[in-house]
Amino acid sequence: MTHSTTHQMTSLPQPNVERLTKTLFELLAIDSPTGDTAAMETHLEQRLAAFDVTLQRTQRGQVLAATGANPKRALAAHVDTLGAMVQAIRPDGRLELTPLGTWSARFAEGGRVTVKTDHGPIRGTVLPQLASGHAYNEAVDQQPVGWSQLALRLDIDSQTAAQTLAAGVLPGDIVCFDAQPELSNGFINSRFLDNKASIACTLEMLALLHEAGVKPASPILLAYTNAEEIGLGAGTALPAGLESLISLDIAPVAPNQTSRETAITLGMKDSLGPHSRSLLAELEQLCQAHQLPYVRDVFRHYHSDCSSALHAGHDLRTALVGFGTDATHGYERTHLDSLVALCRWLVAYALADNVDNE
Repeated sequence: MTHSTTHQMTSLPQPNVERLTKTLFELLAIDSPTGDTAAMETHLEQRLAAFDVTLQRTQRGQVLAATGANPKRALAAHVDTLGAMVQAIRPDGRLELTPLGTWSARFAEGGRVTVKTDHGPIRGTVLPQLASGHAYNEAVDQQPVGWSQLALRLDIDSQTAAQTLAAGVLPGDIVCFDAQPELSNGFINSRFLDNKASIACTLEMLALLHEAGVKPASPILLAYTNAEEIGLGAGTALPAGLESLISLDIAPVAPNQTSRETAITLGMKDSLGPHSRSLLAELEQLCQAHQLPYVRDVFRHYHSDCSSALHAGHDLRTALVGFGTDATHGYERTHLDSLVALCRWLVAYALADNVDNE
């Protein structure tokens, strides 16, 4: 393979939308709530083995893929998603839950789930405690929203705690929610686009570089972290010697935000504070040079892999690049236009010889 920069390519390759969508749906089919990400990590290693990268799995299970020796720049995308854990078994045999990650119980209501017990998976449904209008009338609409107000109804014949225990369910069992992805008019609706969509885009970027027969202008570390949803993420994954870290993640679409579902977002700030102005300026120039649809946005209630890396003491320039998504940490929706733009931006970043390169 040859060492290449954008100057050796007349234009950015167009992502294979069918392949990108297929990859995303395959990733969404793999349960990976925080604390139970091993299957996703193994799948990633198998996918990455097709490319010219050096693979490592850390003690915490995070997957690192380097496109060359001694990378100075890194891209982070977290593999862990939201989920829940069995807190207790109620006297009626149903389960009390505690969340994995920060998300509202209102988005858990009605979710079809798998409880991963030591004796095998058990399916079920998460319901409010008052779940029948025929039984409780208007009280169904008056009950508060909160994880303490939910109960997981298992698809087993159990009306007592003893029966549920006998089925092998124990406190601490992981509860995985079905993603339920659907493609409709270019929109992808699903739980856990955060952050399976970013991962799919990095894999598409590697495939495009491989097909074009080029390598990044300078080595890149792809850090697939597994505890971002609980505030750890890249803080425990990164090797010494890096100079910059770009977090690839979801960009919330809301009335008081500028992010939109058909563009990529440059996150200027998250809950920790501003990102690197110089690095963001370089990334914005890439968007402009390649006429990619993008916006700048500011996130006040948002934690990223960059935040965890800085909290851990890494001396890095940081930036956030996201795909625009409605109803983040709920039943999320983005558009293929945003994911295609992110793939093209990733290729441009990989091949640029003037971004974080000496």
